Amino acid sequence: MKLSHVPSLDATLSKLGFGAMRLPEKDGVIDQEQVNRMVKHAFDHGVNYFDTAYVYGDGASELALGTALQQLDRSKFYLADKMPFWSIGENHLDACFQTSLDRLQTDYIDFYLLHCMGRDTYRTAKQLDAIKWAVQKKKEGKIRHLGFSIHDDYEFLLEILGDYDWDFAQIQFNYLDLQDKPGLAGYEELTRRNIPIVIMEPLKGGALADIPDHIAAPFRALGGSNVSYAFRWLAEKPGIVTILSGMSTLAQVEDNVRVFADIAPLSAAEHAAIDQVEQNIKSTQKVPCTGCRYCMPCPMGVMIPDQFKAWNTQAMQPKSGNWISGAAVDAENAALCVSCGACMTHCPQHINIPEKLRELSAGK
Repeated sequence: MKLSHVPSLDATLSKLGFGAMRLPEKDGVIDQEQVNRMVKHAFDHGVNYFDTAYVYGDGASELALGTALQQLDRSKFYLADKMPFWSIGENHLDACFQTSLDRLQTDYIDFYLLHCMGRDTYRTAKQLDAIKWAVQKKKEGKIRHLGFSIHDDYEFLLEILGDYDWDFAQIQFNYLDLQDKPGLAGYEELTRRNIPIVIMEPLKGGALADIPDHIAAPFRALGGSNVSYAFRWLAEKPGIVTILSGMSTLAQVEDNVRVFADIAPLSAAEHAAIDQVEQNIKSTQKVPCTGCRYCMPCPMGVMIPDQFKAWNTQAMQPKSGNWISGAAVDAENAALCVSCGACMTHCPQHINIPEKLRELSAGK
């Protein structure tokens, strides 16, 4: 396993991090036996960074990961968790934090983040004096390192960086997301400030893994897999200490640890291939949805992420190409949207979801 030695954190992190947002399900609930196997295999092959959040699966992710991690020596891995700021109540900070500790069956969190920071959520965090609260938890030894995850632009990144000397930051970054949220400029700013960077959505919710062959033709010509090129593009960049992958199957874990076992820098030809595939994808993509499911459930029953995934998958097919399973758009389901906007307040990608659903249902 490729490792990152991070003096400012006094830590050595696996370059591959285990993201627990997309855990496997069986009969509508998380498959604990499968999660146990996935976590054990990842750990046995060098993965020592495990990431979850209070809101993932309405708490089911923390519970499942906490159970799976009981197999391991707590001193041998790092646990990352996050505090939400879009659904708050009385004693929000202490209550959420203690609930996370209980679910995870631990008494401290190694890497704790203010979750999904944007202008609105950060305003709420400041009203709750969340940074001061977290600093106190650090003094108590319940939080080892304090950071934030961000789904907003470069200007907002500068604002949040000016308010505290953060231990680390988590950003959405991949070869398709270079312009915003906070994009290449944000990555470079964090690097200039020597703030260790954790990467989320390296495969853009699987979009950079499941690329049709005609769009990924430059990769096929060179012989590498879609996933390996996305990971290698990130792994060679300075300042990136861990790359999270939201794995859903044991096969994905096995494939990913193989990639990170002997991850080599990209050649000039491989960089050129990535640039071409990026342009190929952008020329067909309908909506920049990552499938995070923060928008769910829809009060009208619209299966938003499933619809958007099908729409993008269908759009990437050549006119005479083979139909891919799961690419069937349900226009009637999309048309159930009443534009209430409930989903938009939670979308990290700032997608105008009602507008896109209208386009989808109209067959555009």
